[in-house]
Amino acid sequence: MINKYNILIILLPVLLIIFALSCINHSDRDLVNDPFPKTQAELHEIVKSIVKDAETANIEGLKAVHLVSDKFTKFGPRSFDRQDVVSTNKTEAAFFGTISNFKQEIKDLKIDVFGEVGIATYYPYVSFEQDGEQKTGSGRQTLVFLQTKGGWKIVHEHGTPKW
Repeated sequence: MINKYNILIILLPVLLIIFALSCINHSDRDLVNDPFPKTQAELHEIVKSIVKDAETANIEGLKAVHLVSDKFTKFGPRSFDRQDVVSTNKTEAAFFGTISNFKQEIKDLKIDVFGEVGIATYYPYVSFEQDGEQKTGSGRQTLVFLQTKGGWKIVHEHGTPKW
């Protein structure tokens, strides 16, 4: 005779197996060779918005793209020390508060995507006015993005000025 207890004994393992199989990633994604063009386009738009936020001194926009986490790190270009997200936001606000007419041109933007991680590398060419003096510079920039529930966020930045 089949009772509720027997049905539960049979049904529970079946449900667990179905659940376990649904958790397995059956994706045929090739994280190394697939260029992920849709994600590349998304990250390209984010890099463009970062440039726009920098040119308009939109500090809140620049802050919003950083992952607010102890895992965020930044090197350079204005500080040799490793920065966390708080010090990064503070130094960026301080820098953009002392300059005007900031312009940035990005050259040779390369975006590589590895599933939930994207890496943007490029050569920034900048000009701005500081203390009444026109300044220009260039360098190398790397932005490492992570896909989060809140969208793509920068988890690491590395900027190196050209000497």
